[in-house]
Amino acid sequence: MDIKVLFEKFKKIPLAFLPTPLEYAENLTKLLKGPRIFFKRDDCTGLAFGGNKTRKLEYIMADVLEKQADVIITIGGLQSNWARQTAAAAKKHGLKIILVLNGKEPEEYQGNLLLNSILGCDIRFKPYTDEEEQREEAGETPITGGIAKEVKKIGNIPYIIPLGGCNPIGNLGYINAVKELKKQLEKKSININYIISAVGTGGTQAGIELGLRLYEMNTKCYGISISRHIKPKSQEIADLCNQTVKYFELECSQFSPDEIVVNYDYIGKGYAIPTNKCIEAIRTVAQIEGVILDTVYTGKAMAGLIDLIKKGKFKKNENIVFLHTGGEIANFAYNKFFK
Repeated sequence: MDIKVLFEKFKKIPLAFLPTPLEYAENLTKLLKGPRIFFKRDDCTGLAFGGNKTRKLEYIMADVLEKQADVIITIGGLQSNWARQTAAAAKKHGLKIILVLNGKEPEEYQGNLLLNSILGCDIRFKPYTDEEEQREEAGETPITGGIAKEVKKIGNIPYIIPLGGCNPIGNLGYINAVKELKKQLEKKSININYIISAVGTGGTQAGIELGLRLYEMNTKCYGISISRHIKPKSQEIADLCNQTVKYFELECSQFSPDEIVVNYDYIGKGYAIPTNKCIEAIRTVAQIEGVILDTVYTGKAMAGLIDLIKKGKFKKNENIVFLHTGGEIANFAYNKFFK
């Protein structure tokens, strides 16, 4: 299927403020003495404080409504940006939502968890393993499957969405985002060498990789992982790209893990555990650009970008787009790190 035909056939439900701004980070560029850095402000998508997942939800929610489901079920961490944006999308369309959050219920609700409560979600706290999470991403539903059966028994129609919207339909969001970015760059007469993105599930990078190839952009996506994974994330991203190509019958060659770049050097102790460099990067960007990053994703990715620039990974004459995926609302749950 041709890319133009794809977006004519698979319509979305408008949820985001698009296009998001492409902002030149002049002060950060000067501080690091090049390369030129631009922020793609997907923290400004608008849905319940915004974030990158809203782009995916525009297409996933269209599928939810087409299937006439009335209960959405998904999983995430205690401070999941995905859970918060999915909850808002569900409520906007009058649907119930069940969130299965990884961990014990905290004494105090803050950040994303507080917003999920305000949104009136059915929140279920359940610690689960990395293996269970990976199986959920693969569509095996060891966590959500039982809940879906409960929902069916009381006469409702469940719709399970994998963590992060990590599936072919969700991938349409960032394929389209690349198209949007390409138009912005052409308007500004800028050629971009790299797109830097934090990597969790890998769904966002998969969409970007597909978009870059489908729209024939001579740009490389450079992922910076924020957590460890059982399976190499480059393999998972390549697999998801190939699944998407097959699902939509796209006119696109197969992806190999060797083509996918994911850097694991800036994870620290693990997922949702900020490093000192992460906190430093958040402070730096806030104080010289007035842009707030987050402790789980973009803070670690920015810490990685700053370090890689200092090490000479990126040339002074190159142009970089840093994808701001949002999530800054989670900072309120990490206030002790900023004292």
